[in-house]
Amino acid sequence: MFANPIGGLCLNTEVNIIRGLKQHKLKVQPNLVPITNMNVVTDFLKRNHLDTRDLVLRNQVMAITFQSMLDYKAASFQGNKKARAFTMSLQDHLNEGLDCYSEALIKLIAHEVHLDEATFFADRQSQLAKDLCEADRQLANNLGVKKTPSTVFIDYREVVDGDGILVNGAVTPELINQILNKQLPRKAAAINQKPFLRLLGRQQSQLHLI
Repeated sequence: MFANPIGGLCLNTEVNIIRGLKQHKLKVQPNLVPITNMNVVTDFLKRNHLDTRDLVLRNQVMAITFQSMLDYKAASFQGNKKARAFTMSLQDHLNEGLDCYSEALIKLIAHEVHLDEATFFADRQSQLAKDLCEADRQLANNLGVKKTPSTVFIDYREVVDGDGILVNGAVTPELINQILNKQLPRKAAAINQKPFLRLLGRQQSQLHLI
């Protein structure tokens, strides 16, 4: 799942996906991929009814989202579950507003999710974390991801190489149930398959579109 690491809508989608997967009792490997770009920042400002023309505010949001991407990568060095818990807690806290963001909040969340804090605070500034964030940006570009949340589902239940589908936008409980039950309407507006077609052409993957 490609997510704004400080976005409330992304948090709702993450919760819906996790709950849906648990209800269906599926063996899964969830992977959260925080990203940011000018479109992500603009969407965040609009969804929170903030001034999109305020350059100081825009730069503040960009700086926070970029550092939050690095924080996710730093936390992931200690386990993906801890990293997801870290980002989801941050998203939840920032639902109260950007003024909540501080180094003290980051330290509090790191403690909450049982990170080794000394290691985490060193890793969040590392070149490796930056390189991994750049790799995620390239992956998002390859898949045609332009906004958050965007979610890629790969289904290995019946096809050994997997069926793939990209959902641009929020994933509701109803949509996750349709996808997992393979009952997705053929003309569902929420589903955009074209990015996968381009990806398949470049990488010669064995993925198939649902």
